[in-house]
Amino acid sequence: MPVDAASTSESSERDELVANLQKKVQRLERRLKREKKVRYDTEVIADRGMRELWLANRELDDRVERRTADLKSTLEQLERASSTRKKFLSTLSHEMRTPLNGVLGMLELLTPHLSDDQGREYLQTASQSADRLHRLIRRLLDLVEVEGGNFEPKRDIISVDGFADQIRQRWQQPAAQAGHLLTVSSSIEATELAGDSTRLHQMVDELVDNAVTHASGGLIQVKLRAVDDSLCIEVIDTGPGIDPARIDSLFINFSMVDDSTQRLNEGLGLGLSLSRRVVEAFGGTLDLESDGKTSTTARLVVPVYFMAPKSEMSDV
Repeated sequence: MPVDAASTSESSERDELVANLQKKVQRLERRLKREKKVRYDTEVIADRGMRELWLANRELDDRVERRTADLKSTLEQLERASSTRKKFLSTLSHEMRTPLNGVLGMLELLTPHLSDDQGREYLQTASQSADRLHRLIRRLLDLVEVEGGNFEPKRDIISVDGFADQIRQRWQQPAAQAGHLLTVSSSIEATELAGDSTRLHQMVDELVDNAVTHASGGLIQVKLRAVDDSLCIEVIDTGPGIDPARIDSLFINFSMVDDSTQRLNEGLGLGLSLSRRVVEAFGGTLDLESDGKTSTTARLVVPVYFMAPKSEMSDV
Protein backbone atom coordinates (compact mmCIF):
# COMPACT_ATOMS: atom_id res chain seq x y z
CA MET A 1 0.00 0.00 0.00
CA PRO A 2 1.31 3.42 -0.89
CA VAL A 3 2.33 5.71 1.93
CA ASP A 4 -0.30 8.32 1.12
CA ALA A 5 -3.09 5.74 1.15
CA ALA A 6 -1.96 4.35 4.54
CA SER A 7 -1.79 7.82 6.04
CA THR A 8 -5.22 8.62 4.76
CA SER A 9 -6.63 5.41 6.25
CA GLU A 10 -5.07 6.07 9.67
CA SER A 11 -6.32 9.66 9.57
CA SER A 12 -9.80 8.45 8.72
CA GLU A 13 -9.81 5.94 11.61
CA ARG A 14 -8.49 8.58 13.99
CA ASP A 15 -11.19 11.03 12.93
CA GLU A 16 -13.84 8.36 13.36
CA LEU A 17 -12.50 7.51 16.84
CA VAL A 18 -12.47 11.18 17.82
CA ALA A 19 -16.00 11.60 16.50
CA ASN A 20 -17.17 8.61 18.55
CA LEU A 21 -15.47 9.96 21.64
CA GLN A 22 -17.05 13.34 21.10
CA LYS A 23 -20.47 11.71 20.81
CA LYS A 24 -19.88 9.82 24.07
CA VAL A 25 -18.74 13.01 25.76
CA GLN A 26 -21.81 14.81 24.49
CA ARG A 27 -24.07 12.00 25.78
CA LEU A 28 -22.34 12.10 29.14
CA GLU A 29 -22.69 15.87 29.25
CA ARG A 30 -26.39 15.61 28.44
CA ARG A 31 -26.83 12.91 31.12
CA LEU A 32 -24.90 15.00 33.63
CA LYS A 33 -27.03 17.99 32.76
CA ARG A 34 -30.22 15.95 33.24
CA GLU A 35 -28.94 14.59 36.55
CA LYS A 36 -28.02 18.09 37.69
CA LYS A 37 -31.49 19.28 36.76
CA VAL A 38 -33.13 16.37 38.56
CA ARG A 39 -30.97 17.01 41.64
CA TYR A 40 -31.75 20.71 41.49
CA ASP A 41 -35.47 20.03 41.15
CA THR A 42 -35.24 17.54 44.01
CA GLU A 43 -33.42 20.05 46.18
CA VAL A 44 -36.01 22.70 45.34
CA ILE A 45 -38.84 20.34 46.22
CA ALA A 46 -37.06 19.22 49.39
CA ASP A 47 -36.33 22.79 50.37
CA ARG A 48 -39.94 23.77 49.75
CA GLY A 49 -41.11 20.73 51.74
CA MET A 50 -38.75 21.54 54.61
CA ARG A 51 -39.94 25.12 54.63
CA GLU A 52 -43.58 24.03 54.62
CA LEU A 53 -42.85 21.48 57.35
CA TRP A 54 -41.08 24.11 59.44
CA LEU A 55 -43.98 26.50 59.01
CA ALA A 56 -46.45 23.74 59.87
CA ASN A 57 -44.45 22.80 62.97
CA ARG A 58 -44.25 26.42 64.01
CA GLU A 59 -48.00 26.84 63.55
CA LEU A 60 -48.60 23.62 65.47
CA ASP A 61 -46.35 24.80 68.30
CA ASP A 62 -48.23 28.09 68.41
CA ARG A 63 -51.58 26.31 68.47
CA VAL A 64 -50.40 23.91 71.20
CA GLU A 65 -49.09 26.84 73.22
CA ARG A 66 -52.35 28.74 72.84
CA ARG A 67 -54.37 25.62 73.65
CA THR A 68 -52.23 24.90 76.70
CA ALA A 69 -52.71 28.47 77.91
CA ASP A 70 -56.47 28.20 77.35
CA LEU A 71 -56.62 24.90 79.23
CA LYS A 72 -54.55 26.31 82.08
CA SER A 73 -56.82 29.33 82.29
CA THR A 74 -59.92 27.10 82.22
CA LEU A 75 -58.46 24.85 84.91
CA GLU A 76 -57.68 27.84 87.11
CA GLN A 77 -61.23 29.12 86.63
CA LEU A 78 -62.65 25.69 87.53
CA GLU A 79 -60.44 25.49 90.62
CA ARG A 80 -61.53 28.97 91.70
CA ALA A 81 -65.17 28.08 91.06
CA SER A 82 -64.81 24.80 92.97
CA SER A 83 -63.08 26.55 95.86
CA THR A 84 -65.77 29.24 95.91
CA ARG A 85 -68.51 26.60 95.81
CA LYS A 86 -66.96 24.63 98.67
CA LYS A 87 -66.43 27.76 100.74
CA PHE A 88 -70.00 28.86 100.05
CA LEU A 89 -71.45 25.46 100.99
CA SER A 90 -69.34 25.30 104.12
CA THR A 91 -70.31 28.81 105.24
CA LEU A 92 -73.97 28.29 104.33
CA SER A 93 -74.11 24.94 106.12
CA HIS A 94 -72.55 26.37 109.28
CA GLU A 95 -74.84 29.40 109.22
CA MET A 96 -77.89 27.15 108.74
CA ARG A 97 -76.84 24.70 111.44
CA THR A 98 -76.44 27.36 114.14
CA PRO A 99 -80.09 28.55 114.18
CA LEU A 100 -81.29 25.00 113.58
CA ASN A 101 -79.52 23.83 116.73
CA GLY A 102 -81.41 26.59 118.54
CA VAL A 103 -84.71 25.35 117.11
CA LEU A 104 -83.96 21.75 118.16
CA GLY A 105 -82.98 22.91 121.64
CA MET A 106 -86.13 24.99 122.11
CA LEU A 107 -88.34 22.12 120.86
CA GLU A 108 -86.71 19.78 123.37
CA LEU A 109 -87.22 22.30 126.19
CA LEU A 110 -90.84 22.84 125.15
CA THR A 111 -91.78 19.13 125.22
CA PRO A 112 -92.34 18.77 129.00
CA HIS A 113 -94.62 21.82 129.04
CA LEU A 114 -97.20 20.40 126.62
CA SER A 115 -100.05 18.47 128.18
CA ASP A 116 -102.40 17.76 125.26
CA ASP A 117 -101.71 14.89 122.87
CA GLN A 118 -102.27 16.95 119.72
CA GLY A 119 -99.70 19.52 120.79
CA ARG A 120 -97.18 16.80 121.55
CA GLU A 121 -97.84 15.27 118.13
CA TYR A 122 -97.23 18.61 116.44
CA LEU A 123 -94.06 19.09 118.45
CA GLN A 124 -92.83 15.61 117.59
CA THR A 125 -93.40 16.23 113.87
CA ALA A 126 -91.51 19.53 114.10
CA SER A 127 -88.64 17.84 115.97
CA GLN A 128 -88.42 15.02 113.41
CA SER A 129 -88.39 17.50 110.51
CA ALA A 130 -85.72 19.64 112.18
CA ASP A 131 -83.64 16.55 112.94
CA ARG A 132 -83.81 15.42 109.31
CA LEU A 133 -82.79 18.89 108.12
CA HIS A 134 -79.92 18.84 110.61
CA ARG A 135 -78.66 15.53 109.19
CA LEU A 136 -78.90 16.82 105.61
CA ILE A 137 -76.82 19.85 106.53
CA ARG A 138 -74.29 17.63 108.28
CA ARG A 139 -73.97 15.54 105.13
CA LEU A 140 -73.26 18.65 103.07
CA LEU A 141 -70.54 19.66 105.53
CA ASP A 142 -69.01 16.19 105.37
CA LEU A 143 -69.12 16.27 101.56
CA VAL A 144 -67.28 19.61 101.53
CA GLU A 145 -64.62 18.25 103.90
CA VAL A 146 -64.10 15.03 101.95
CA GLU A 147 -63.95 16.74 98.55
CA GLY A 148 -61.66 19.44 99.92
CA GLY A 149 -59.21 16.88 101.29
CA ASN A 150 -59.68 18.26 104.82
CA PHE A 151 -60.98 15.04 106.31
CA GLU A 152 -58.84 13.82 109.23
CA PRO A 153 -60.02 10.78 111.21
CA LYS A 154 -59.82 11.10 114.99
CA ARG A 155 -59.13 8.47 117.64
CA ASP A 156 -61.44 8.37 120.65
CA ILE A 157 -61.76 5.74 123.35
CA ILE A 158 -65.17 4.12 122.80
CA SER A 159 -67.00 1.76 125.13
CA VAL A 160 -68.25 -1.18 123.07
CA ASP A 161 -71.34 -1.68 125.23
CA GLY A 162 -71.95 2.06 125.33
CA PHE A 163 -71.68 2.29 121.55
CA ALA A 164 -74.26 -0.51 121.14
CA ASP A 165 -76.56 1.13 123.73
CA GLN A 166 -76.39 4.47 121.94
CA ILE A 167 -77.44 2.82 118.65
CA ARG A 168 -80.30 1.11 120.45
CA GLN A 169 -81.49 4.29 122.19
CA ARG A 170 -81.12 6.39 119.05
CA TRP A 171 -83.10 4.12 116.73
CA GLN A 172 -85.43 1.89 118.74
CA GLN A 173 -88.31 4.38 118.81
CA PRO A 174 -88.01 5.54 115.15
CA ALA A 175 -87.86 1.88 114.09
CA ALA A 176 -90.95 1.02 116.14
CA GLN A 177 -92.85 3.99 114.70
CA ALA A 178 -92.04 2.69 111.20
CA GLY A 179 -93.27 -0.80 112.12
CA HIS A 180 -89.87 -2.44 112.70
CA LEU A 181 -88.37 -4.40 115.57
CA LEU A 182 -84.78 -3.24 116.10
CA THR A 183 -82.19 -5.45 117.80
CA VAL A 184 -78.56 -4.56 118.55
CA SER A 185 -76.06 -7.29 119.47
CA SER A 186 -72.30 -7.49 119.96
CA SER A 187 -69.90 -10.44 119.92
CA ILE A 188 -66.82 -8.28 120.60
CA GLU A 189 -64.79 -9.47 123.59
CA ALA A 190 -62.92 -6.19 124.07
CA THR A 191 -64.56 -3.68 126.39
CA GLU A 192 -63.23 -0.62 124.56
CA LEU A 193 -61.86 0.35 121.19
CA ALA A 194 -60.05 3.36 119.74
CA GLY A 195 -61.72 5.03 116.75
CA ASP A 196 -63.51 8.12 115.52
CA SER A 197 -66.68 8.04 117.62
CA THR A 198 -68.48 10.82 115.74
CA ARG A 199 -67.85 9.36 112.29
CA LEU A 200 -68.72 5.83 113.38
CA HIS A 201 -72.07 6.98 114.76
CA GLN A 202 -72.75 8.99 111.58
CA MET A 203 -72.07 6.02 109.32
CA VAL A 204 -74.13 3.64 111.45
CA ASP A 205 -76.95 6.21 111.54
CA GLU A 206 -76.93 6.31 107.72
CA LEU A 207 -77.20 2.53 107.44
CA VAL A 208 -79.90 2.16 110.11
CA ASP A 209 -81.82 5.14 108.72
CA ASN A 210 -81.83 3.52 105.27
CA ALA A 211 -83.15 0.27 106.75
CA VAL A 212 -85.84 2.05 108.80
CA THR A 213 -86.86 4.23 105.87
CA HIS A 214 -86.84 1.77 102.98
CA ALA A 215 -87.48 -1.65 104.49
CA SER A 216 -90.98 -3.00 104.91
CA GLY A 217 -92.20 -3.70 108.45
CA GLY A 218 -90.13 -6.45 110.01
CA LEU A 219 -86.87 -7.13 111.82
CA ILE A 220 -83.81 -4.86 111.62
CA GLN A 221 -80.66 -6.34 113.14
CA VAL A 222 -77.52 -4.39 114.00
CA LYS A 223 -74.59 -6.74 114.67
CA LEU A 224 -71.18 -5.68 115.98
CA ARG A 225 -68.23 -8.04 115.71
CA ALA A 226 -64.45 -7.98 115.46
CA VAL A 227 -62.76 -9.03 112.21
CA ASP A 228 -58.99 -9.11 112.73
CA ASP A 229 -58.08 -5.48 113.57
CA SER A 230 -61.34 -4.05 112.26
CA LEU A 231 -64.79 -3.33 113.59
CA CYS A 232 -67.49 -4.94 111.46
CA ILE A 233 -70.99 -3.49 111.72
CA GLU A 234 -73.80 -5.23 109.84
CA VAL A 235 -77.30 -3.78 109.43
CA ILE A 236 -79.69 -6.47 108.19
CA ASP A 237 -83.34 -5.93 107.31
CA THR A 238 -86.05 -8.32 106.19
CA GLY A 239 -86.95 -6.80 102.87
CA PRO A 240 -88.07 -5.98 100.29
CA GLY A 241 -84.46 -6.04 99.08
CA ILE A 242 -82.61 -4.14 96.37
CA ASP A 243 -82.08 -5.14 92.76
CA PRO A 244 -78.43 -6.38 92.73
CA ALA A 245 -77.90 -4.62 89.40
CA ARG A 246 -78.62 -1.26 91.07
CA ILE A 247 -76.41 -1.64 94.15
CA ASP A 248 -73.27 -0.06 92.62
CA SER A 249 -75.23 2.99 91.45
CA LEU A 250 -76.39 3.68 95.02
CA PHE A 251 -72.82 4.65 95.93
CA ILE A 252 -72.89 7.52 93.42
CA ASN A 253 -73.71 10.97 94.78
CA PHE A 254 -77.43 11.85 94.67
CA SER A 255 -78.47 8.38 93.50
CA MET A 256 -81.46 6.76 95.23
CA VAL A 257 -83.31 3.44 95.21
CA ASP A 258 -86.43 5.29 94.07
CA ASP A 259 -85.49 8.40 92.09
CA SER A 260 -88.95 9.16 90.74
CA THR A 261 -90.71 12.42 91.51
CA GLN A 262 -93.51 10.42 93.15
CA ARG A 263 -91.19 8.63 95.60
CA LEU A 264 -92.51 8.15 99.13
CA ASN A 265 -89.22 8.66 100.97
CA GLU A 266 -87.26 11.88 101.22
CA GLY A 267 -83.50 12.29 100.89
CA LEU A 268 -80.62 13.56 98.78
CA GLY A 269 -79.23 10.18 97.78
CA LEU A 270 -75.97 11.22 99.43
CA GLY A 271 -75.74 9.09 102.58
CA LEU A 272 -74.30 5.85 101.16
CA SER A 273 -71.85 7.48 98.76
CA LEU A 274 -70.60 9.86 101.45
CA SER A 275 -70.33 7.07 104.04
CA ARG A 276 -68.27 4.95 101.64
CA ARG A 277 -65.89 7.85 100.96
CA VAL A 278 -65.53 8.49 104.69
CA VAL A 279 -64.88 4.85 105.54
CA GLU A 280 -62.40 4.55 102.68
CA ALA A 281 -60.55 7.51 104.19
CA PHE A 282 -60.24 5.31 107.32
CA GLY A 283 -58.90 2.48 105.15
CA GLY A 284 -62.12 0.48 105.47
CA THR A 285 -64.95 -0.73 103.26
CA LEU A 286 -68.71 -0.34 102.94
CA ASP A 287 -70.76 -2.77 100.86
CA LEU A 288 -74.37 -3.79 100.27
CA GLU A 289 -75.67 -7.30 99.68
CA SER A 290 -79.22 -8.14 98.66
CA ASP A 291 -81.10 -10.98 97.04
CA GLY A 292 -83.41 -8.42 95.47
CA LYS A 293 -86.47 -9.93 97.17
CA THR A 294 -86.45 -10.47 100.91
CA SER A 295 -83.46 -8.84 102.62
CA THR A 296 -80.57 -6.38 102.44
CA THR A 297 -77.30 -6.42 104.40
CA ALA A 298 -75.17 -3.30 104.75
CA ARG A 299 -71.66 -4.21 105.93
CA LEU A 300 -69.30 -1.58 107.33
CA VAL A 301 -65.70 -2.60 108.13
CA VAL A 302 -63.48 -0.01 109.82
CA PRO A 303 -59.91 -0.46 111.12
CA VAL A 304 -59.81 0.26 114.88
CA TYR A 305 -57.69 -0.62 117.88
CA PHE A 306 -59.33 -3.04 120.32
CA MET A 307 -58.52 -2.70 124.01
CA ALA A 308 -57.92 -5.87 126.04
CA PRO A 309 -60.94 -7.43 127.81
CA LYS A 310 -61.25 -6.72 131.52
CA SER A 311 -60.20 -10.25 132.44
CA GLU A 312 -56.96 -9.94 130.46
CA MET A 313 -56.26 -6.46 131.87
CA SER A 314 -56.65 -7.74 135.45
CA ASP A 315 -54.30 -10.65 134.77
CA VAL A 316 -51.63 -8.19 133.67
